[in-house]
Amino acid sequence: MSYSEFTTYGVSNTVADGRNHSGNNLANSMESRALHQLKYLEKILDLTSDTLFLIDQDNICVDAIIKTENPIINPHTSIVGANILSLLPSSTSLLIEQEFEKCRNTGETSNLNYDLPTEDETYYFKFIIHKFDEMHLLCQYRDITQRSNMKHRLKSALKAQLEVGKVAMIGHWRFDVRQQEFLHTGYSNLLRMNLLEPKITTMNDLLASVHPDDRKKMRDFVNNDKAEYSTMEYRMELTGLPITYIRTTKYAKYIENDSCIIEGFSQNVSDFMKNRNELEMVLAVVNNAPYSIFACHTDGQLAFANKACRQQNGLDEEEEIGHMLVYENLKNFDSKNEWERFLQKVQDASGYLQYRCDIPYPEMDIIGSECSSLIIKNGNGDDIVWTIQRDISDQIRYEEQLLRSKETAEESEKLKSAFISNMNHEIRTPLSAIIGFGNIIAETPDPELRKEYGQILMANSSQLLRLVSDVLEMSQMDAGRVRFESAPVSLTGIFNELSLSFGPSDDLPDLFFDIPQKEVVAYLDRGRVMQVLVNLINNSMKFTPSTGTIHVGYLLHPDQIEFYVKDTGIGIAQDKQDAIFNRFFKINELDKGTGLGLSICKSIVEQMDGQIWVESEEGKGATFRIKLPLNSQSL
Repeated sequence: MSYSEFTTYGVSNTVADGRNHSGNNLANSMESRALHQLKYLEKILDLTSDTLFLIDQDNICVDAIIKTENPIINPHTSIVGANILSLLPSSTSLLIEQEFEKCRNTGETSNLNYDLPTEDETYYFKFIIHKFDEMHLLCQYRDITQRSNMKHRLKSALKAQLEVGKVAMIGHWRFDVRQQEFLHTGYSNLLRMNLLEPKITTMNDLLASVHPDDRKKMRDFVNNDKAEYSTMEYRMELTGLPITYIRTTKYAKYIENDSCIIEGFSQNVSDFMKNRNELEMVLAVVNNAPYSIFACHTDGQLAFANKACRQQNGLDEEEEIGHMLVYENLKNFDSKNEWERFLQKVQDASGYLQYRCDIPYPEMDIIGSECSSLIIKNGNGDDIVWTIQRDISDQIRYEEQLLRSKETAEESEKLKSAFISNMNHEIRTPLSAIIGFGNIIAETPDPELRKEYGQILMANSSQLLRLVSDVLEMSQMDAGRVRFESAPVSLTGIFNELSLSFGPSDDLPDLFFDIPQKEVVAYLDRGRVMQVLVNLINNSMKFTPSTGTIHVGYLLHPDQIEFYVKDTGIGIAQDKQDAIFNRFFKINELDKGTGLGLSICKSIVEQMDGQIWVESEEGKGATFRIKLPLNSQSL
């Protein structure tokens, strides 16, 4: 059918369909067939096509539409009349020449990608070859340089990621909850190798190599599809190898083929755990050593002080010292000038200085110390001055005794020489090194002193236990491993139990429980509610004088229950009422405690879908309020 016939056919269809036959409608019909009109075809081709070449049997370009901009093929190049293959690099032209012959002989369309190297850069193009007629081929040139460069960059990035995964021993896993199967790629901790192909491992096969104490934790972790993002550490026991520590993280979940799919990655952190354990052990030894050890920057700002140093200088063991200056808070230096002179001595001694310090510490029965100061660079390259003080009071007393004996024995040169010889021998006898509180208690005959040391040891142990307990509780909440089990609970029973737990005392404020006459049963987690109320009551007692009062009770709302703890204590400033629920925050830095109590209360309440806040005016007491939802199971 000719083009004119095709157009006529279009018009006749319009008439046959019974549409309006006016001149305007006919013109509109012709415009609607613009793609078929010969006068528009050149414009349409120019707008929609890539660079086109029409070549004859000798590969001579007889016509072309040039849209490409590169040093070889561009609108300024004389393409028509030239052998198209002669314009291309030899390596590229040989490949294209083979495709020309194949297309002429078979009539099949060729669709391949080629390189076009130039002096400045390499271009990439797709060359589509059609058999136009028996004498000509139609070639379509498409520039794909940008897409190819992006592909190369993605391949390089992927390769780099895989190499990093190998070195860092990171593997990806995909867990099918219904099938209870893992699909592992990357590094396999089970096989201790990088997988070249994905490997399927069943849950039971994996658990067989997991430490028995971690198996339930591992199973619950991957089967819990409620928490989309969380991290867990577990141990693996492989035959003939040390325990392997694994940190695994799940970061995505979705439904596929009616099954929940959890995706995550795991990393072998055995070296990290080993280094961390060793570092914690070294830090514990340094912190509990019987020597006074402190460190500071060259400007005198304190960076570290162990327990012995804090005790000698009257610093609280939990007190933050990063803002303190050594010449203002330690007895070693009286002024900034004295510190700077000392620093110069250490630097002149090539960063290591030994000396004797006669600063007395009467509370510790110390009259002198043997000191070593050295300069060590920290991780940031800053010079840190470390000082270790060892108590040599016994040695000094020996020396004093020697001098007194020497004065009384001056009448006899022989006796004096013998005495000095004997005393020198005794003085050089090594003194006991690291003595812990346990050894002190065992070797001290004085009952009062033993009791004092025992109280110090007990106080330190209790304080450390509270810190560890609070930190553990907080970490479990962060990891989402704290379980809440609600059940019908008598509110009167809760308050009766609390009243028995807090007996009256002359040193504590009066505690009152506002319990309504009507018995109320609510659907709550009894243990967690008790934990929050006990923390709040203890907190109020801490900041309320013994002459004050504390009221504890609750209010019922249509769909909520509101607990309150109201005291007549010192109150809380307005600008600190939000911050008191932050971790490690203390209104007074000198107060004992970890600063985690109210933060734990807030985490528990929020995980029970409740709210906690404080209403207070400085100097006029404080009221802590908790609102918890009453669901449909409440009675």
